[in-house]
Amino acid sequence: MSNNNNKSKSAISLQESWASNISDYILLRRQQTHVAYDATNAKTNDESKKINKSENNDLFTALFVILAAHLEEGHTVLTVDTADHGAPMQGQINGEIVTLYAWQQQLLGILATPIFALIDTQIKTQIDTQSNDDTTTEISLFVLLDTLFGQRDYLWAQLALSNHEKETLIKRFDAITTLYHRLKNSDLNTFVHSIHEHALFANVNANTNCNNNQNSLSKDNQPIIYDIAKSEQTRSSKITFWLHRAWQAEFNLAKNINNILNQQVSPLQIAIPENLHEHQVKAINVANNNAFSIITGGPGTGKTYTVAQLVIALQQATESRGDESEHIRFSTDSASLALAAPTGKAAQRMQESLQAALDDANVELQLQEAKTIHRLLGIGRTGRPRYDTNNPLGEDIIIVDEASMLGVELANYLVSAVKPGARLILLGDANQLAAVDAGAVLADLCRIPLLQPIHAELTESRRFSAESGIGKLATQINKAETNLQAIWQLLRQDAALSFQYVNTLQAEAISNNKIENSLSGEKIISRISNNYQSYVNEIRNLLENPIEKSVPESVKNTTSSLMEVFNQFRILTAGHNGEWGDHYINNYLTQWHLAELKLPLGQNTWFHGRPVMILQNNYELGLFNGDIGFCLQTSDERSQLEVFFENKTQGIAVNLLNEEVIATAYAMTIHKSQGSEFNHVAITFDNSHARLLSKELIYTAVTRAKKQVTIYSTKHALEKAVQTPTERHTGLALQF
Repeated sequence: MSNNNNKSKSAISLQESWASNISDYILLRRQQTHVAYDATNAKTNDESKKINKSENNDLFTALFVILAAHLEEGHTVLTVDTADHGAPMQGQINGEIVTLYAWQQQLLGILATPIFALIDTQIKTQIDTQSNDDTTTEISLFVLLDTLFGQRDYLWAQLALSNHEKETLIKRFDAITTLYHRLKNSDLNTFVHSIHEHALFANVNANTNCNNNQNSLSKDNQPIIYDIAKSEQTRSSKITFWLHRAWQAEFNLAKNINNILNQQVSPLQIAIPENLHEHQVKAINVANNNAFSIITGGPGTGKTYTVAQLVIALQQATESRGDESEHIRFSTDSASLALAAPTGKAAQRMQESLQAALDDANVELQLQEAKTIHRLLGIGRTGRPRYDTNNPLGEDIIIVDEASMLGVELANYLVSAVKPGARLILLGDANQLAAVDAGAVLADLCRIPLLQPIHAELTESRRFSAESGIGKLATQINKAETNLQAIWQLLRQDAALSFQYVNTLQAEAISNNKIENSLSGEKIISRISNNYQSYVNEIRNLLENPIEKSVPESVKNTTSSLMEVFNQFRILTAGHNGEWGDHYINNYLTQWHLAELKLPLGQNTWFHGRPVMILQNNYELGLFNGDIGFCLQTSDERSQLEVFFENKTQGIAVNLLNEEVIATAYAMTIHKSQGSEFNHVAITFDNSHARLLSKELIYTAVTRAKKQVTIYSTKHALEKAVQTPTERHTGLALQF
């Protein structure tokens, strides 16, 4: 309980520090500016009075904080739809019967969520709704608000807050109280009027100059942008709110995509292999005939192989060109082909796959190194790209893999840097997890009608056959209407799939050895650790025959061999925390590893054989987010440990690596696994991860496996996950 409280308190403090405080600063600066103007210009008096209305300023602060919270959850917009959920609901708050419409509950719920997270368990205890079965209990907004307003001081005392934390929570509580009183006594028209009247809100339609495709909002600097759409049929309104930065990123992204679409490219002569199916042929033609194209498909559907045909055509065009002005220049010496992905691991896998496709076609071409998008664009510590509209990339063709991981701001930077006449090809699986950053760019682009002609979807998987259990499970998870019975049947009957209950309270007995009765968490993790025995055996051999760090080829071969063994199995978790999070599992497996090798059980975090993952780009060391390495002893001196990464011929001393951006990698989150593949994956989560679960999360985890999937979970958590599609609220489609 205390751990959860501490996490929640730090989360709300962080959010307040840049949302509530910034909104206060904006209001203060406007107040000071207008006071200064009043001293010299009496005409500003009316405007100043309007600015000084505290209730309108409170509305601005509440919406600014709500949008900031929404942005942190990945949403670029907040949509208030009065047609949603029909009739209003009634409940008792502070002894008063209150009626709230769904849109009013929505706003109050988002603003109050951090505090609700703190008091949720206490409320459940007070109203005796805690359940011992494999379910979770939802508490209504009315109960939460009634408890919050009626027992505020008691709740604060129970949480044992520091002065700063108490000040932060009181500030949020005051915002909730003000918004509650405003909404319960008003209708939508009053709410909209308040927004129209406030100078810090900008209406998209009132400020857009459609003639030159420029938007004057970029100059007005209003922190909140809004758009109102009314439906005569339903007599309802839909209001979309953006923080200015999110709106600007979506507006610019759409504008730049349209600019690329309008560029003419000369189709290349492509000899299409006979073994390609019709969807792959369409994808090649789409990429060949358009400056911007999107190729999507699940694992093993041949996205990279399809794009390889375009790369081959570029190479052949270079070899056979007569008049250079009629052909795109392409050679390994000129930078006319760029390969990129959101993470270093995904970039590496993309290059390997593309190189393998070229080798299979007997094309003698050594590809340039694939890069992270940040590295391609020259994004450093400042967060600003070196390459942009005014200084575009020099490549003639830019291929970006794992595009589902693109957030709206990074996507905007990318398309801004494409030079006129160049091709941009996005590859990805639109069913995978959306980006960690705000937005769901790939999924959005695939749904926009204007872009359908340049979108090709591949459906036939070569990794998973028609009879593959993994393929069938992925298909079932992806269906709009999830068939739970079909999923459980697959888990029971298919040899490549299995399910293990992890809830020790659950007495559900199923007479089938594929779905087992629950064991204690420690016993299950002990079983799971056996899957890493081959890796530990390799590490033990390297204790007796240390890696030859002075021989580059030996280093490369040893690391590659170790990686091959390590990638036979991986534990993928829904989140970091709890018994089934990667932190706990990695700590357990670390102790197991040390015991297996009879290494000292000391406090030193570095030890021989420790598998690690890089969590943040380090350009000085040439390491990128998602890179996997192995800590190895290089001589008889036990203190001499270095970390070796795949495709590198030298190790890196452990004292050069910041422990805060390194994680042990026996287990990793599903988010971090994107762009990777393993023979066998174990997927772990339970009811405590409910907030993180979605069908995209489980689909991504399942499709990391090539041969076998084992799910360790509760029945309720798995069913909730596959029935919960991710809802990223974005405004990109509104810009087209």
